[in-house]
Amino acid sequence: MTKTNHKVTNFLRKGLSDPLYSASFLMGNIVPQFFRERYVEKSKKFGLNGKYFILSFDCDTVKDIEVVEDVHRRLSQYNIIPSYAVPGELLKLGSSTYRGLKNDGAEFINHGYLSHTSYIEKDRSYISSLFYDKLTNIEVKDDIFNGHYNFEDILGESPKGFRTPHFGTYKKNKQLKYLYSILHDLKYSFSSSTTPVSGMWNGPIIKTPSGILEIPVSGCYDYPSRILDSWGFRFSPTRKLNENDYVQQFKKMIDFFEDPSTSGVFNIYADPSQVYDWEPFFECMSMTKNLKNTSFDDLITSI
Repeated sequence: MTKTNHKVTNFLRKGLSDPLYSASFLMGNIVPQFFRERYVEKSKKFGLNGKYFILSFDCDTVKDIEVVEDVHRRLSQYNIIPSYAVPGELLKLGSSTYRGLKNDGAEFINHGYLSHTSYIEKDRSYISSLFYDKLTNIEVKDDIFNGHYNFEDILGESPKGFRTPHFGTYKKNKQLKYLYSILHDLKYSFSSSTTPVSGMWNGPIIKTPSGILEIPVSGCYDYPSRILDSWGFRFSPTRKLNENDYVQQFKKMIDFFEDPSTSGVFNIYADPSQVYDWEPFFECMSMTKNLKNTSFDDLITSI
């Protein structure tokens, strides 16, 4: 099979496994203005009249432990305090570092227990593992619970929110229903585990039947179904957009949120190891000064 045919086969396989999601992804690229208008409408229906900015970091590797304090310090210059999602094994390994960030006011959320990404220093590449959609229900539940108990041991309090490993791989309705049932049992109040496709259709905050509030990550201005993240624009081996595109899309999203008629949540994430040496990222963060920087928990308790 040629490389091209292999890509086509993978594309078709993904489309057939979740046709609604695949169709939505394509629609976002074709009619972005429709989804931008729908997003604002859903935002106002939910009762959001403000313009909020949430920056969260997935700290999935040992490299993140090495650089996260510097990234956190630099962001404080822009009055941004990020939220952190750290797998339990790495939260334990970097406990002193992450406790220091928590003491500085940072929010932490449960990100499961087992490590799910390997960082290859030599060529700055990443290898993903532990996909929830490949696990049994019991294995998913065990990883969430183990992450919960480890969180309590390391940080001295119970988490209020959760994020699944690897955006977009655990997204089917039955999977999310099961996820939210677990979070409900743990008395969580929110999750930020879904891709921009959820926000395209349902707005910035989704009240699930279990009572959990889902806060999808944001997409791009021109491609609202595509996550605006450091991985997709800098490190993904299959990326079609580059670092300059990231900056361009970020600026357009800032303009979108600064429009007087817009309300909502600009919810983006990155990995510290992917941005610590990327000056344009920090320049983008400086553009958020007219948005209200908040944490997930502060957002949902204020509405």
